Amino acid sequence: MASTSEMRAAWSPACDGGGMETIDFGDQGARVTVDRVTVPIWRAVEAIFAKYRYPIRKADTGAYNCRQITGGSGYSLHAYGIAVDVNWQSNPYGPNLVTNMPPGAVREIEALRVDDRPVVRWGGRYSGNKDAMHFEVIVSPTVAARFDYNAGGLSVADIE
Repeated sequence: MASTSEMRAAWSPACDGGGMETIDFGDQGARVTVDRVTVPIWRAVEAIFAKYRYPIRKADTGAYNCRQITGGSGYSLHAYGIAVDVNWQSNPYGPNLVTNMPPGAVREIEALRVDDRPVVRWGGRYSGNKDAMHFEVIVSPTVAARFDYNAGGLSVADIE
């Protein structure tokens, strides 16, 4: 599994909004800005949440943000357009895992693959502070470009 520093190197430069695309995310009016290569990945995440009837709230969901990593050094993966935070009021960052996300949805998101490699990491599994709102792409742009959510049994109908 790729580290944050490996993802920074693969997706650099940070804060380069030129490759970003803003997409609708969920059925409650949320919109996120992500690297356009990752759009199919986020569509799959959205479809999985829809399958579990997990609402993605507009008021506390976001993605691209040119900022430093919380509690560390260097840029956050949000600054590369490869991380999305979902419902941060219900899924806070902190020393203990607090989440209202369906465990099955999280498992299915973590099971997304390209070439048998995991595509998304959930911040609720971090070894230190938990970041339950946070999902991040953990493959290079070349690998991410090969992701096909239809190959995983999901279809566009799952998100409509």
